[in-house]
Amino acid sequence: MKKALTLFTLLFTNAAFASEPFDYIDLAYSQQNTDWHNYTDSSSATVKTGVSAGDYVQFRARYHDGNVQMPPNVQQETWTAYGVGFRYPVSESLWLYIGGDHNELELRNRPTERGWYNYVGARYQATPQWQFALEAGETDVVFRDTTFVVETVYNFHSSLGLSATLRDYDDLDLTEYEIGLRWFFRN
Repeated sequence: MKKALTLFTLLFTNAAFASEPFDYIDLAYSQQNTDWHNYTDSSSATVKTGVSAGDYVQFRARYHDGNVQMPPNVQQETWTAYGVGFRYPVSESLWLYIGGDHNELELRNRPTERGWYNYVGARYQATPQWQFALEAGETDVVFRDTTFVVETVYNFHSSLGLSATLRDYDDLDLTEYEIGLRWFFRN
């Protein structure tokens, strides 16, 4: 999967339109906190990428490698997501977006689960250094659940930033805290 993410990114690196907030590779560390009793917290590594194709189309992928224990007795080994979305620039600093990601969860004690995550969101470039994103979606993997994502990125260099993401799964009662290093490859 890591080779596929690299190839995917390289193929679209020179695509037509440079929309910097959507063109990135992010290497992150995640901490998962489950509210279910008798389940321990876990941590994992995450690779995320986003690539623009024209003014309105975006591709994204996410690979999550870690042992996350989820109810009912589901132990996640890896989680891969890849999809396509569409964005609309409301202004030079605000974008609305919508899309769908195909998800694949490799599980330890069950067959691999596949399903979709459909989402809507907004990304705001507050200053050249700060950007924020809010996203809400519905996932249909293991069981149907509502997901909320809050993300912020601080650019400490023209093409490098620190990312912080909070991802919350409502019915699963799982909250994920993620911190990463993000490379904006079109800046």
